[in-house]
Order: sequence, then structure tokens, then C-alpha cells
Amino acid sequence: MIKRTRFGVRPDYHTTDEINALAPEKGVIVFNTDLNVNQYWDGTNWVSQNPQDAINELVNEHSQGYIGVLSDFYFDGAGTDTEIVIEQVDVWQDVIMTVHPQGVSDQRVEDMKNAQTVGYEGDGSLGSPINFLLEGLVEASFATLRTSLDFTPDEDGGRLDSRLYIERHSGAGDDFTIAAAGLAMESGADEAYPHLINVEFFVGDTIDTNGVGDAGKVRFQIKADVTGTVTMKEMALFINR
Repeated sequence: MIKRTRFGVRPDYHTTDEINALAPEKGVIVFNTDLNVNQYWDGTNWVSQNPQDAINELVNEHSQGYIGVLSDFYFDGAGTDTEIVIEQVDVWQDVIMTVHPQGVSDQRVEDMKNAQTVGYEGDGSLGSPINFLLEGLVEASFATLRTSLDFTPDEDGGRLDSRLYIERHSGAGDDFTIAAAGLAMESGADEAYPHLINVEFFVGDTIDTNGVGDAGKVRFQIKADVTGTVTMKEMALFINR
């Protein structure tokens, strides 16, 4: 006996044998009580709809991740020290940071991993700053760069400023900066002042993925009005695809 079924607000519940006996219209959805999944008729076959498939599809479209780089601070207790001398006072400069051999945690979203095997360029030395690569991100994406450091000033009453330096992809004009929180050192000199910076930014059409090997980049910079020692601990880019 052939039975017909229609899909209303809620799909009909049937066993596999009952479903195979139906004469459905294309697109009809039923719930298979043997398999515990929804199935729809594609005109030729009953196709299962695994609820996890819909979740995975959503996660792939708008997924989250991060890439973090750590200095020796989290392994041997000492970060990367850099002296700010008189010639460097009130001058923006890239931070210097030696990444520990075990200090890279790459949990980027799949689109970014497929675009770039390594999520950053540069080794953190003078003249080779760490640039986080944004290839694989789109205009709907946004990210947060978190940086942890200490600053030990040589003089009283100093201030440390920080910013993001963002390189645009090709054909998008000049690079730009985003100001971050400053650190006022009001307790005197020769004391380590911890500083944790979080700067969120959106991926607009000038730093999104423009092509293979052509997307925005972001790095962290500082400027102090007194001499002193910067101790880098970590940097991490948190990603929302």
C-alpha cells in the first residue's frame, strides 16, 4: 500500500520501512525514528540531514580561533628585554621579541591555515618584526590583538604608548595605525610596570584577502617618553572569521 505524506510545521515521524513505502513530493521532510535524523526526498532518494552537519556548516562560515606567540617568560621566567635608549625616546618602534621554540600555538580558522601555513612572518628581531597575517579573512571578519609586556623606566613620571600598525593589501592605499591604551608610570623609576593591551579591529575591504599572498598584516609598536627596559611576554591574535 502506497501512502502519501505532506510536510507541515513539524515533519512526520516514520520508521525506515514506512518511509520507503511513501510516495512523497520533492522536498518533503520526514523524521526517521530508526536513524534519529531528518530525511528529505530529493526527487530520487531519501537524503539524511545530520543536525551536526548544519552546525559544522555554520562554524565553518563564522568560526573562531587564535594564534599566539610566547617568549621565554612562560617557560624560563624571563621575557625578551629591549633597552629604549635616548635616541629612541618618543619614536615609534616595532617590539623585539624572541619566540620560545615551544611558544607558538596556532589555532587559526581553517581558511587562514589553508591560505598560509604559518600565521605570521618575521622572527621578532630588530628589523624583522612579527607581522600577523590576515590572509583567509573576509570583510565580515574581525580580530583582537592582545599583547602582554612590562616596562621598567629609568626616570620618574614616564609614559609608554602603544599602537597597531596595519599594512593594507595591494592597491588599497597607505598603511594605517590604531592607537592602543597608554601606560602612565606614576610610582617612580626602576619598577616593572605590567601592561596588557587588547585592541579590536574589523577586517575592511583594504585588509581582507585580495588574492593569493595578498592580504593585510598587523604588528605591534610602542613609544616611550623616557629611557627604560621593555620586557615582552606574549602576543596573540584572536580571530572571528
